[in-house]
Amino acid sequence: MNSTTVTQNQSDPLDQCSSFHETTEAKVAKTLAYAVIMLMSLFGNSTIMLVIFKTQILRNTTSYLIANMAVSDLLLPIFAMPRMVSGVYLQSNRWIIGGDFGLALCKLIPLFQDISTAVSTQSLVLIAIDRFYSVFYPVKAAVMGLKSVKIALPFTWLIAIGIHSPYFYIYRFHVYKGEIHCLLNWSPLFDNLKAQKFYFVVLSVLLFILPLSVIACLYTAVILRLKHQKFPGHYQSENARKLREKRNDAVLKLCIVVVLVFIVCWAPFVTFTFLKQGLRVVFPCDSHVRPRSRVLPEEIEQLELRTRARTFSSRVL
Repeated sequence: MNSTTVTQNQSDPLDQCSSFHETTEAKVAKTLAYAVIMLMSLFGNSTIMLVIFKTQILRNTTSYLIANMAVSDLLLPIFAMPRMVSGVYLQSNRWIIGGDFGLALCKLIPLFQDISTAVSTQSLVLIAIDRFYSVFYPVKAAVMGLKSVKIALPFTWLIAIGIHSPYFYIYRFHVYKGEIHCLLNWSPLFDNLKAQKFYFVVLSVLLFILPLSVIACLYTAVILRLKHQKFPGHYQSENARKLREKRNDAVLKLCIVVVLVFIVCWAPFVTFTFLKQGLRVVFPCDSHVRPRSRVLPEEIEQLELRTRARTFSSRVL
């Protein structure tokens, strides 16, 4: 993965499409916001992990899956947030650390950022599967649940790494006007823009459409099962029956909330990215930037497209 040097040209697409002249106040506000999010994420996820592993009664399948999500979420404040803060003051893809170490960070930071997303998504699917088995096969779930989850947890990480393994190839250094930029590029093995679109579709199916379908189907089955469940009144008291009905109502609400939150958090991002990929072909720069009259050389246009292009390497916060 050697650095690629791009011919310098007076018409600089990085200046045209990536440089935003923000006020100092805006930069300070963004920095403070990122700092608050970083500290809250570190404290909140660390607390969740500590409480689960220190409390014996919480050592169950659902708690372990939540702890798995907390571990994956820690990747964001540790690896992604510092890069986001530096992006406030630098061009969006400018890289200040060179050499082999800098190149490794160029590949690993987007990788860790999106591994976090994939692990969290898979954990939500496993929680839905666990709830399904608890309702339909309570005896089997009680015997095999915890053991199965302990086996499944490492696979959530291995699958996430496998899905995003192309990052080791596509993220690399490009030197432009003496500055290093960390950009994604599928060439020379593939056509860059076509490969980006194809890969984004694959990620959308694996990390949004398929998980949402599984979660929705399993929770729908749980809701229908609990809704039509009959209570043998002559075997339990009225208070016990009301308590069980109240618990089932809470489960139903939780199922609905999980599905809705998943859709609300991911659908706008996926829809926006699909639209942005299509609009990028028509409008190479953002609408508020007026391109210069001279036509850019082809290699500079491709550099600009690579600079602006993102697949799934932005986690919605």
